[in-house]
Amino acid sequence: MKILQTIRSMKEDSVRYLPEVREYVCTVQQTFSLAMALFFLLHLVVIDILDYSDCKMLDAARWLSLVQMACSILWYVLFKYYIKSRPTHIVGTALCNVLQLLMLLELHYLLYNEYISYTVLVCIILCTSLTIIGYVRFYTVMISTALLLDCVITAMNNVEMLHTRTMKLYFIDNLFILVIAVTINICFTRLKFQEFEKQKQILFLSERDGLTGLLNRKALEACMEKLTREKMMCAMILLDLDNFKKLNDTLGHYAGDRCLCTVSSELQSMFRSTDYVCRLGGDEFVVVMPDIPGPDCVLERARMILERVPHEYPSESGSIRITCSIGIAFSQSDAPNLYKSLYQAADCAMYASKSKGKNSVTIYSEELAAVR
Repeated sequence: MKILQTIRSMKEDSVRYLPEVREYVCTVQQTFSLAMALFFLLHLVVIDILDYSDCKMLDAARWLSLVQMACSILWYVLFKYYIKSRPTHIVGTALCNVLQLLMLLELHYLLYNEYISYTVLVCIILCTSLTIIGYVRFYTVMISTALLLDCVITAMNNVEMLHTRTMKLYFIDNLFILVIAVTINICFTRLKFQEFEKQKQILFLSERDGLTGLLNRKALEACMEKLTREKMMCAMILLDLDNFKKLNDTLGHYAGDRCLCTVSSELQSMFRSTDYVCRLGGDEFVVVMPDIPGPDCVLERARMILERVPHEYPSESGSIRITCSIGIAFSQSDAPNLYKSLYQAADCAMYASKSKGKNSVTIYSEELAAVR
């Protein structure tokens, strides 16, 4: 029952970590293909050095090793330069790569009098447990197919020994190999999923403000670098809390932190999931709205902030009213430095709002820059 639950959870995790799984499989398949090319090269050298006397078709074995080496190099090139840019095909192509490799190995060792592919197949099969993760059912079917073919070929080559203890043990060994390979694949997949989760947590913490959970400045700059490559109109809303220093000095930093968290929650609830809400530091917040239909929707959101942000904090010397001053800047995302140009313009507009008496919104214009 626990095994079934594990497999079900792995299926869910495979979808959850799909981008990471594809990136891992693509990278490891490149290494795996190069290793197989080296293996076939060494095998070719060994054939020539030892010149197996019991090989039925020595020249055919040599040519097949060359074909296998060329195929491995071809798979490496495909994964590095072609499949990597087509993520939906990565896992399926990896399964095909491993399956054809196992089939070619079977064909290769049919050329020898002694059936010696067993040890090599064990090594290759166990290696594949580490190269393909997250797709236990497909992996099991692939390995089962390869081992079943291995058993059929062995039985056909040794018909007179089918009822002997040696052959029965051989078939049982293949079953054990299947169980071990699938178990290794499951365990390694679980370990990789845990690693992916830790990486996501580390990335999340590195991109987030420790107090509010909003994006930090570094993450916002990275997001806007992506926007620079796209052709769309975007806007930046820069807001600074009014009287925040007085709140900190009068009621302490704990009250100030609660105020920042409250404002952060309200900002997150007011904007789209595609918008970037960020705390730059102190009492300064930024919202970047990509792909906007026009300036009116941005101005509407800014006015909504002015309506919802004001908060009263009672103190012994009288209540402290927290409001905000807002600056808005618009730009096409093909600007040379989108973050810098938008921030400078929005900052200029925000200070204009401060000079007008706070708790207001100003849209950047060239006249403002000239005045400042």
